[in-house]
Amino acid sequence: MKISFNLCIRDGYLIIVYERHDTMKAVKVCKNSVLQNRFSVFEHSDWIGKPFGSIIFSNSGGFLYLLALTPELWTLVLIHRTQILYIADISFVIMYLEVVPGCLVLESGTGSGSLTTSFARAVEPTGYVYTFDFHEQRAASAREDFEMTGIVTMGVRDILGELVDSVFLDLPQPWLAIPSA
Repeated sequence: MKISFNLCIRDGYLIIVYERHDTMKAVKVCKNSVLQNRFSVFEHSDWIGKPFGSIIFSNSGGFLYLLALTPELWTLVLIHRTQILYIADISFVIMYLEVVPGCLVLESGTGSGSLTTSFARAVEPTGYVYTFDFHEQRAASAREDFEMTGIVTMGVRDILGELVDSVFLDLPQPWLAIPSA
């Protein structure tokens, strides 16, 4: 799903539900599902067709906001499998590496995928992010998240001989990987 604030919520979209200042979650919209929280029960079918940013009220006085999935919000709601970078650091990394649309970025150390999703948005529509993690279970979890968000596709392929614009090494001893990068 392309990120756009002009879109309306559709069945199958992954959205961010803002319940209160300290509670947000990613929810996949399914027309026959409900979201139940301590304030009320909210039917997903009531959300379909509403623009992102809408506030939804329940009969019992509860409310929530329906927000578009962005890398910034994804960073706040994703499961932290590792220590992650947050927006201020991500912005610095993207600016310092001069990551712009069309770039090819190589990231080693996917972790929870917070930086990866921001890289992916920065290189849209013609660039690509290759991300790798040595930990199989973490890589599998990140791949599932990327498939769910639709922001990143994670694949396996040989990139030897590719000319990359930026390399980000989130490793215990990154200087050891510089010759092969």
